[in-house]
Amino acid sequence: MPLDYTVAVFDLDNCLMDARAVGPLFEPAFEAVRQANQGALSPEALEQALQACWFTAFDLVAQRHHFTPAMRAAGWQQFSQMEAKAPLRGYADIELLPRIPLRRYLVTSGFRRLQDSKIDALGIRPWFEQVLIDAIDAPPTGAAHGKQALFEQILAREGCAPHQMLVVGDNPLSELAAGRALGATTVQTVRPGVEPWPLADHRVDGLQGLLALLSADALRAAADTPPAGPGRRIE
Repeated sequence: MPLDYTVAVFDLDNCLMDARAVGPLFEPAFEAVRQANQGALSPEALEQALQACWFTAFDLVAQRHHFTPAMRAAGWQQFSQMEAKAPLRGYADIELLPRIPLRRYLVTSGFRRLQDSKIDALGIRPWFEQVLIDAIDAPPTGAAHGKQALFEQILAREGCAPHQMLVVGDNPLSELAAGRALGATTVQTVRPGVEPWPLADHRVDGLQGLLALLSADALRAAADTPPAGPGRRIE
């Protein structure tokens, strides 16, 4: 790993918290999509698509699984009004987040109200320099969105190069692809239910694994540093 990381950008769902921790919150949206399906997708294909909503933003699910306009509209109406309620639990290792020795940002995709409410219910907002939401329901509704532009904003704010950024998350369709496109180092959190992505620079089980990567990097840097000689000062 490079020795000059300054920024770590984290995803939320299936990185810091199991998206399914909200319990039955998604069920009204799922049922609305089922009612609007009208035979367009087989029952098996429909349930597969709905399960994908736990791992990928709804607009991408609707596109990839060929929802009809009625199905998309029914789910959209429900999801856009949802709010998660406290208390909400992250993964067991979420308390390690403040120990990550870099400037930390949170970038998450989804419906703005829902994502904001998850962050507030977890109580983790103070752990980040900034929280940015890639809101799929931001006006104009349906406009192209994505995390790469938000990552570029962070680089500009921090005044650092892409190779100084770690992008930590689970989704090859979202943050990992955006990080790779920018030339950042990607670290996939392979949480339960997450398929390993072979193109990630690193794969870890969770935040303990990320800390281990950073610690190993620091040890290698120390081992590669020549001893101070006469007239040379260690910085």
